[in-house]
Amino acid sequence: MNENSSRNISMGTHWVGADVAKSTFDAALVRCNQHYPDTPLREIPACTFERSSKGVQAFLSWLDAQGLEDTDVRVVMEATGNYSTELAVWMLSQRQTLRPAIANPRHTSAFIKSMGLRNKTDRLEARALGFYGVERRPLAYEAPSPEQAELRALSRYRDSLVRQRTALKNQMKETCGSTFVQKNQAKRLRLLTRDIERVEEQMKALVAQHEDLNRDIELLMSIYGVAFINATTVLAELGDLRRFTLARQLSAFAGMSPRHRQSGTSIHGRSRLCKQGNSRVRQCLYLSALAAIRGNNQLRDTYQRLLAQGKPRMVALGAIMRKLLTLMRAILISGKRYQPLGITR
Repeated sequence: MNENSSRNISMGTHWVGADVAKSTFDAALVRCNQHYPDTPLREIPACTFERSSKGVQAFLSWLDAQGLEDTDVRVVMEATGNYSTELAVWMLSQRQTLRPAIANPRHTSAFIKSMGLRNKTDRLEARALGFYGVERRPLAYEAPSPEQAELRALSRYRDSLVRQRTALKNQMKETCGSTFVQKNQAKRLRLLTRDIERVEEQMKALVAQHEDLNRDIELLMSIYGVAFINATTVLAELGDLRRFTLARQLSAFAGMSPRHRQSGTSIHGRSRLCKQGNSRVRQCLYLSALAAIRGNNQLRDTYQRLLAQGKPRMVALGAIMRKLLTLMRAILISGKRYQPLGITR
């Protein structure tokens, strides 16, 4: 079933907007036939609950008391890190039919601004999010598997350590007259390098314990320029790439689709990546693309052809990044290692 078909089916869905905070969340129910400003915000029922598994139970009791019977009800909330993902997992564990959606804050913020609200409170935000659900019908959040969640935590921790090490190396390049500081920096650099190696060893051990995950990463590593860290980052951040029906859906989700800027006859801006997806994925694809265009392979040929057509360097590199991502999806779907045209292994 494609995305348009699933959205047509959910036309009669009621939506609960959830404004999530550290300890609580505000929920507001907007019915499928209610639209702003025809329906004033004050007419939307709302309530505050504890952000916990017990709080979700109280929320479900409140929701059942709204007289919706067996009609379809979904939840939408803004992405607020662990606060929103934890709440979504609790909701899924207690009632899977809620199919909570975790929306991009940029999209929800733009929608709420378009409503022209003068005030800003948690309940107003929850009510506005309910209308966002009715109007936009965002896709459901897919909770990561335990191994994917563990791999994501390790990958992000490694990324944090690498950033610290890079910053420290830059500091060490500066002239410092203190022998103590120099020795301490060198010691800290060794510790960071050792910690990064330990995290990478833990990542490899985790992958080796799960046959499916290990197979998928080996398939991705068959692509020129894709190493272990690049492959694990993509799978940890994006999940199973096979769940995307179309390649362009994956590109848009990862923020790899081109963004055009043109108006009338005078404005013809240069195309750029939309960058609305996961920045960690774009960073590792950028590094993979740099490695790919240095080798003797079809990706390098494509890059050189784009340059010959007059494309700017970063535009051509962005196209290689997008090509790498779509190749990853295609290889996982086929279950076969990457084989360039005209080359057999």
